[in-house]
Amino acid sequence: YHREPQLTFNTSLTDLANLFDTSLPAEYVNFTHATLIEGARASLRPTLALPILTPGWFLTPTIGIHHVNYRLTRTAPGQEAAPQADIPWLSADTGLIFERDARFFGEALTQTFEPRLFYVYAPYRNQDDIPLFDTALADFNFPQLFTANRFGGGDRFGDANQATLAITSRFLHSGGQEALRATIGQRYYFDDERVGLTPTTPLRTSRESDVLASIGGRLFRHWTF
Repeated sequence: YHREPQLTFNTSLTDLANLFDTSLPAEYVNFTHATLIEGARASLRPTLALPILTPGWFLTPTIGIHHVNYRLTRTAPGQEAAPQADIPWLSADTGLIFERDARFFGEALTQTFEPRLFYVYAPYRNQDDIPLFDTALADFNFPQLFTANRFGGGDRFGDANQATLAITSRFLHSGGQEALRATIGQRYYFDDERVGLTPTTPLRTSRESDVLASIGGRLFRHWTF
C-alpha cells in the first residue's frame, strides 16, 4: 500500500496534578493500492498512567483506549464500508529491586535481583470486518512481553488477559555502568485468544508462551557481548 498522505500527531503531559502521565497519539492515513481494497483510517490511542516509583520498587497502572475508524472503497460484497472499533485496555507493571555487594574478577560491584510482573487486560471486540493495511503479528521478543498489544500496526488490537513474569540480575560498576545482565521471562495466558489477523488465522490456545532468556554485558572496555 501507498500512504497518500499519512499524518501523525502526539502530545503528552507528565506529572499532571503531580500524579499522572498522559499521552494522546493520533493518526490519519489514506491507503491506496492499484487492485486491493483502499481506504482512510483515523485513530486515537489516549493513555493515562499513574507511575509510583521508589528506589526499591515501582508500580505503574495504565488505562487506555484504542479507537479506530475507516472509510473504505472497493470493498467485498457485504463488507461494511465504515467499520470502527473502540477497545479499552488496562495494564499494571510492577517490580522489586534488591541490591547487594559482590565481587567479579576481584572488582567490587553491586549485584541486583529484579523480579517484574506485567499484567494486561483487553476485552474482545470483533474486528473481522476491518482490513489489514499495515498490521501483522508482532515479533515475539523480550520487549514485546511488556506491551499491551500483540499486533504491530493500527488495524488490530488483541484481546488479552495475561501476565508476564520476568527476573533480571545485573552486576553494576561503582559508577552505575552495567558489567553483566541476565534475564529470563515468560508470559501466562488466562483465556484463549479470539482476535486473529483474519477470520481464518489459527488462534492460540496454550496457557503459556515460550521462555525467553538473554545474557549480555561488557567484558572489557571495548568489548560487549
